[in-house]
Amino acid sequence: MQTRTVKLTERLNTFIEGAVASGRYLDDGDVVREALRLLALREWEDGTAPASAPVPAGATASRKAA
Repeated sequence: MQTRTVKLTERLNTFIEGAVASGRYLDDGDVVREALRLLALREWEDGTAPASAPVPAGATASRKAA
């Protein structure tokens, strides 16, 4: 798995810390991966993902035309 460094606002950092502290996620990376998975799914479903994008986990086979 690759490592990537990102800069977060204090609000996003607090959100991530809260999600981990709640026990729903094991670590910061789990929160970020879930957020990116949901973003990919939303873009797939609303048709804004590139045509070459793979079908994200949880997506149905149908999607809106871009």
